[in-house]
Amino acid sequence: MSGVAPRARVRRAGIVYLTLLAAGTLGALLVAPRVEDPAAVVAALLPTGAGAYLAWSAYRADRAEAASAATEPGVVADRLAVAVRRQWEAEARARRLADPYPLPVSWRGADADPVGVTEGPAGRDGEIGAVFADRVPGRRLLVLGAPGSGKTLLLVRLLLALIGERAAGDPVPVLFPLASWDPTGVDLRAWMERKLVQDHAELGAAAPGEYGGTTLAGMLLERRLVLPVLDGFDELPAATSGLALHLIAEALPYGCGMVLSSRPAEYGAALRPRTGVPARLTGMAGIHLEPLGADDVADYLLGGAGGHGAPTTARWGPVVAVLGTDAPVARALGSPLMVSLARTVYNPRPGETEGELPDPAELLRCRTRRAVERHLLDAFVDAAYRPDPRRPCRWTAAQARVALRHLARHMERGFDGVVELSWWKLRRAVPVALPQVPAGVVLGILGWLAEGTAMELVQRFSPNPLFPPDWAEQGGFGVVAAAVCGGLVCGLVATVSVAVLGMAAAGPELTAELVFNRLADGGTLTLAGVIISGFASGGRPGIRRPSHWDGRALLTGCAAAACFVPAFGNGCGTVHALLYGLIAAAMGRTGAPAEPASPVARVRRHWSFKGFLMALLCGMLLGVGILLEGLLADVLSAGARREFITSADPLEALWAAEQAGAVFVVSCLLVHGLRPVPVDLGAAPDGKALLANDRRALGTCVLTAAVLGTVVIGVQGCVAKFSGSTRVWGGDATGDYLWPYVVGLLPALLTGLAIGIRQSAWSRYALARCYLALRTEVPFDLMGFLADAHEHHGVLRRVGAVYQFRHIELQHRLADPDLGS
Repeated sequence: MSGVAPRARVRRAGIVYLTLLAAGTLGALLVAPRVEDPAAVVAALLPTGAGAYLAWSAYRADRAEAASAATEPGVVADRLAVAVRRQWEAEARARRLADPYPLPVSWRGADADPVGVTEGPAGRDGEIGAVFADRVPGRRLLVLGAPGSGKTLLLVRLLLALIGERAAGDPVPVLFPLASWDPTGVDLRAWMERKLVQDHAELGAAAPGEYGGTTLAGMLLERRLVLPVLDGFDELPAATSGLALHLIAEALPYGCGMVLSSRPAEYGAALRPRTGVPARLTGMAGIHLEPLGADDVADYLLGGAGGHGAPTTARWGPVVAVLGTDAPVARALGSPLMVSLARTVYNPRPGETEGELPDPAELLRCRTRRAVERHLLDAFVDAAYRPDPRRPCRWTAAQARVALRHLARHMERGFDGVVELSWWKLRRAVPVALPQVPAGVVLGILGWLAEGTAMELVQRFSPNPLFPPDWAEQGGFGVVAAAVCGGLVCGLVATVSVAVLGMAAAGPELTAELVFNRLADGGTLTLAGVIISGFASGGRPGIRRPSHWDGRALLTGCAAAACFVPAFGNGCGTVHALLYGLIAAAMGRTGAPAEPASPVARVRRHWSFKGFLMALLCGMLLGVGILLEGLLADVLSAGARREFITSADPLEALWAAEQAGAVFVVSCLLVHGLRPVPVDLGAAPDGKALLANDRRALGTCVLTAAVLGTVVIGVQGCVAKFSGSTRVWGGDATGDYLWPYVVGLLPALLTGLAIGIRQSAWSRYALARCYLALRTEVPFDLMGFLADAHEHHGVLRRVGAVYQFRHIELQHRLADPDLGS
């Protein structure tokens, strides 16, 4: 946690300072009218400006210093070491690696067959850390072993041993499961950087400028402060193994420490590719894991059953009798994986009786080693979910088996890498366009309800009532927010939702003109939201060539303009609809949000002069459409005196354009200024904690937007009314000064909600789990199911913030189509 607390303290001090300064200034201004000399109070405040500036400058300097110290390579590496140690210590407890005691694993020096590999030192069990540190030159080790021979178990022991002996500033061993790497699509270093950010999201923050604009993860890799422990080379596709070995040798040349595990045959095949020049990993010391001895297996199984002489150990008699022979069960139980599965399947937990357990003698009926292995893999889930009176489970073994089978098949198809399952990537199980539909419906309905309710309240409590509220014409703010959230499709869905609600509110007074009006207004506001999102999404929006214009945006603008004609019986509304369609079609970005790469810990308020200029330009372009409607009102309405989009009076049209533009400027500022921040590296990377942080970030967006929008839009609305204008967002606000602040609050709240939904992975996860629960038999409480499967049943393991199956062989077996649906 070092490096994080100072920044938190400095930030907290700044917030307290600004609060006290604002409260003191406001209090002085409120008291001034009640004293004999108000000017003296105001004059007394003037000299405080210099002190406030100095205090604020000191605060900013302290904050910059704290942030700089927290991003020093050694400090970041130390925090990463703490996080990795916590992660794998928790994993070791969840996988019961020391129950009843650590399974003995021994190794010998590898044969000279792998080219470029020297024979490493032999050893056993917990010696691996000392062997690697003292007897492996160059800290480059190749671990070879048969399937289930305990390679991952040995690597975990090595990782914990190295972290335990690590000095401050030394490289941090980090385990990378290679099965989720695609060598044809990304080089090893970029993949490792992405994995570090995925498992420890704080490392996704920008590194200091002297490191070339990379992330903290890239900085650690560049400074060789990460010792890669690459597990499962044999899990890569055979067609890409030669390329993978070449990329590993290129990214980690001689002099870079590393550990690589593989099956011997797969590693040998990668050294002899069918085409191309074979790659070599130089300076590698190789060890080969030995099968378990018969006495070790017997002691381990009998010890888990209560020890020699216990009543439950007699059940193992027939199996123990054939250990050390050529029987299929004896050859299968030479693997640590199969021994651990057999212990789980056939040995009792505290409180279980012998009669409740299957008989280990059934293993003798399997005719081949492969049959024994499949039997143990098939029985493992049922054994892991046996009823436990100490810890009741919400899911039965049958329910868990079906859910795990669905997840395994998704993972095999590349649903979330190959061997990883993270809750924020479950969105990939949902059709691409589907998330935009519920977001549009929700924001459209909320906008309609908020606008109508606000007008009712102002009508009831204002001393000078406004015009009677018309529920049939509400919901425009929700449409803009929906387009900001999910682009064109989301905004059009909100348009339809608002139109349906408006038609229902109109009841018997429903007319065709009203329907066309709502559709036209919604389509135009959808384009406004798309333009806002495009202007706020980064640098200067590009301008497409006419041949590359977005046809959907242009078609939406034309359709909205066409709907305005029957709505008003003239050309009113067509100008700004077509203008918005042209701007949205020509923009280099359509405003569709990018998928969040990882959950959000909190929201950082990123205000910049460049962002303000972009928001101002966006508001001016959108406000010009309103102004043109007013200036051309007489022409468009063919002389009719009825007022449509805005007043024909030039001054009124200018104020209406300014006030509408102000709403769009604030929305653009909020989209640009509310940035997601990755989670704290020192915190435990727990999925539930990340989910809770992501939800809280949404609330921060809403609160910040409400304050900024209410103040800015409300103040400029009051200035407009003070100047004599009665136009506030297209309505004749003839009452007091309350309505401008209501107008400021509504779009800001909805925009903040849209930004929160847009940036948070939680909203997509909520939709994905509902979709999976309806389409498959995956539990609705998916997070609880995954945590339970990891913590209490040992079926899954947690690597960082993602889940993997405890054994890749178990995932493959559950995904096997021969098991049925």
